[in-house]
Amino acid sequence: MIKLYIVRHSKTLWNEQRLIQGRTDLDLSPLGISDAEKLKEQIDLNKIDICFCSPLLRAKSTAKIITDNKIDIIYDDLLIERDCGILEGTPSQNMDNLRRTWDLKLDDTSDNNEPLSSLLERARLFIEKLKNEYDGKSVLIVSHACLIKCIHFNLLGYDENTDFLSWYPDNACVYEYEIK
Repeated sequence: MIKLYIVRHSKTLWNEQRLIQGRTDLDLSPLGISDAEKLKEQIDLNKIDICFCSPLLRAKSTAKIITDNKIDIIYDDLLIERDCGILEGTPSQNMDNLRRTWDLKLDDTSDNNEPLSSLLERARLFIEKLKNEYDGKSVLIVSHACLIKCIHFNLLGYDENTDFLSWYPDNACVYEYEIK
């Protein structure tokens, strides 16, 4: 069994402005730093064997604050955020675009975004890697909303009719899972 503690990075200025970030590499805002410090108090590092993290700055900064140099951090490109194409930097309230990009039947790339099928596959590959190499471990993962959403649905199950917009991870929150 593997115990997963999954954290979405703390807030950036774009999160606060409700802009789609994707792979735009922004660091934490002052509020994000404060939230990561509070989150650090909620995580018992004695229960964590290893930390995997996206190589994007906002995730790296969050992981460094949370682990406080007490746990090794492994940066893994499988955990990088979805490439949102031309939607990056636009208001996230544009639900028509969001619905289209989260519809597995459409597997839409009309905004030069990473297709949902690719994102789900990256999440599946990461889970398989954990199963093959980290059985019996407790793993902290620091990543991004879209990738975490895909890990979540890979663990719970999905099909072409799944409403991927039905669940969304909050910034600086811990989600716990077990992989058997």
